[in-house]
Amino acid sequence: MGYRNTPAPWFLIFSALLVAACNNGETQSKSQPDDSDGTGSSDGTGSNSDIDTDTDTTTDSDSAILANPAIFAHYGNLSTVAGACTIEEKGDNGWDVSFEGGNAIDAELSRPHFAMADDVNNIYIADKDAHAIRMVAWDGTIHTIAGTGTAGNGSDDAQPATDVALNAPNGLWVLGDGTVYILDLNNNKIRKRTPDGQMITLFKDDDGISLGRAIWMNDNETECYYSSATRVKKWTPDDGVTEFATGFSSLGALMMAPDGHLIVTDRGGHRVYRISENGEKTPIAGTGNTSPSGGDGYPALETALNGVRGVWVLGDGDYFLATHEGSQVWYVDTHGIIHLFIDGADDDGHAGDGEPFITPGPKISEARGIACAPNGNLIITENDCGYIRVVERIAE
Repeated sequence: MGYRNTPAPWFLIFSALLVAACNNGETQSKSQPDDSDGTGSSDGTGSNSDIDTDTDTTTDSDSAILANPAIFAHYGNLSTVAGACTIEEKGDNGWDVSFEGGNAIDAELSRPHFAMADDVNNIYIADKDAHAIRMVAWDGTIHTIAGTGTAGNGSDDAQPATDVALNAPNGLWVLGDGTVYILDLNNNKIRKRTPDGQMITLFKDDDGISLGRAIWMNDNETECYYSSATRVKKWTPDDGVTEFATGFSSLGALMMAPDGHLIVTDRGGHRVYRISENGEKTPIAGTGNTSPSGGDGYPALETALNGVRGVWVLGDGDYFLATHEGSQVWYVDTHGIIHLFIDGADDDGHAGDGEPFITPGPKISEARGIACAPNGNLIITENDCGYIRVVERIAE
């Protein structure tokens, strides 16, 4: 069946080096089911260690579905771009003033929950337990761009963002120009930092934000979605905060797909859902439990997802997933078939820097967030100890 760290009884092969980037995750396939979900995922099963990039593929399995994701051929080495990991305990603020402006790989991050890049590939990090937002610049240096480093409830009015106290910022969304929307969790606020360094409170959720881990904002700031424990909430300037979808176990990430459906991960429910405009949810990945099933090359809905948390939707509706307890990154093609992208183990492991991402063996642990930079690089937020990893996209 191809469970995690166990090769499937058939081999996945990449047949052509087709052009595929973050805005176009094109997939070559044979014998694919007629499935338009464009999503599927898994966590805790499968392996890519037996991939041959030169040969076509066949399978004798009745349940395994043949798929050759050409997108794999357009990614190269894995590296760490931020995080030193000298403090492993949850809740500790490991930031020191000496880190400011220094090499990001020498700086301590404190249970970061998500990282995302702008159009010039600055990477912004929600440094939750340090109550701040960091930015890794193009030259590899790290800078505080919001928050004081001490938990608090700063002013809602416009002022320098580094003068505004935050309290456990647990998510962010970045526009191309460097505008950052911050889910200020314990203050129940969504804040906006503009490229000139000023910050305001965009709105407050008077009902409270519980266990919020993600936010998505459209480019013209007229529609925002964010997670709050078992509920997805929506904000618009006209209607304010409303409840959009309910009935989840413990939400992880969310992102709008190109077709206008919201894609959300339910970490506690081990599933991924597509939500329609009226708030109805449809499972598109995961079995709802952690019993090993499916895996690399199987339908995403037949594959167990252990703590699926991160999601990033690509231009054709295919997407990447990151699983926390499963400690893996998966790619789901447009037919709903899942492919193991990076393997890992839930043991605080950290390996593989400087190696091709597809090299066999575990490289990550507790993958909690994934994003695609404008230049095509994949950004992975990893474990409580705090690392930001990048998988380099190979130029065409």
